[in-house]
Amino acid sequence: MVGATAATADLTTRRWKADDMPDSQFMTALRIIRAQASTELASIQQHRMVYEQLDSGSLNGLDREVVEGMHRTDPTGHRLDAISFSKKRVCVEELRHHMQMAGVLTLDESFDRARWGHHWATETLEELFAMKPGEHVLDAFNIEFKSVMDSATFMSLIDRVGKFQLEMQHHFLYGPMAVSMPWMRWKEESYHLAAGETLMKAIGAAAIQGGGNFGVEDLQRTINMWYPRGLEMFGSELGGDLVKGVFKTLKNGEAQAFYIEEVRGKIRDVNVAMVQSKLRCTKDEAERVVARIEKGETVHDLSRSDLAFLPDRRFFRIRGLQEFGDFRLPGSDANGVGYVYLPYDVHGNFLTHGGKPVERAEYADYLKTVLPERYMSSRHWSFVKDEFLFNDKWGEPTAVRGPSA
Repeated sequence: MVGATAATADLTTRRWKADDMPDSQFMTALRIIRAQASTELASIQQHRMVYEQLDSGSLNGLDREVVEGMHRTDPTGHRLDAISFSKKRVCVEELRHHMQMAGVLTLDESFDRARWGHHWATETLEELFAMKPGEHVLDAFNIEFKSVMDSATFMSLIDRVGKFQLEMQHHFLYGPMAVSMPWMRWKEESYHLAAGETLMKAIGAAAIQGGGNFGVEDLQRTINMWYPRGLEMFGSELGGDLVKGVFKTLKNGEAQAFYIEEVRGKIRDVNVAMVQSKLRCTKDEAERVVARIEKGETVHDLSRSDLAFLPDRRFFRIRGLQEFGDFRLPGSDANGVGYVYLPYDVHGNFLTHGGKPVERAEYADYLKTVLPERYMSSRHWSFVKDEFLFNDKWGEPTAVRGPSA
């Protein structure tokens, strides 16, 4: 378990009845359980957007190119069958995950006993069942799946955050939540991750071989879209002090740092698979080639521009960025703002013009060059523009420390 210690692994101090938790701990537990349950239902809604098209044979555009490209590089058709099956299995398991979270809330009668005039378990479940795409707790689960590339990247990057949360929550203060985590993590979440990684490698291999009218850039843009939302699922990078050792094993920033390094390794695995496919070599040989390319060499006409990479942590962030703590609003005596316009590019360069951050419209134009075209017409992109990028409610915070380069 990530971040586990002898103290956090000791479940004898856990609370086995909701009545045993004081108000502040009860509400924290409810907030975390609500977010966990929301992700399960939202994920089903997202995956159905793609697998129903796969089964109906109505694919067009990018997805048709991806599927046909995979067929050309793997003519047995096994990969397509595996995609359809894996997405259905993931949906079934997500529904079981939600049932498990519903059990955590309802099997203990004291969780629904009136507190502050609310029956929290009943009200929470009613709210969850009414949620539609765009209304879920976490941003990553409000983004429409418009391509099988979204499915692959989501399972590999976003479900990986779930893996970390499930491991950390095995040491949850509320005992029924704690003991429900291992099955979800080790029996089911592991499959979701493997399905995503396998599909990303297959798409990358087809892309680098020119199997269809798409390329590695399309995969890279999809990574650019999903990765920032995965980082934000950990919460504020400056937070987590109150949950560490009580509800989770690590603070937000600590857990996120582990996640970043693990994802970096998975992107490297995709690159190894692409090189292995392109050069028709062994995995060990491909790993050596990738290592040389990462150092700046061109090997067998392959360079860094031919491979995928992990975007900078600060790119396209709207929540939780540590650097938001380097600002304060006029008249405030404390640092920290919920959102600050910080136009970092995918490589971590702070974009300026005349010594000042580039205009917001200019940054939006830049994002169009590094994010999928399908995303730029999505509900979530409109949400980002309306609620953050072009919203005056965030005021004009001033820097206590300047943005790092």
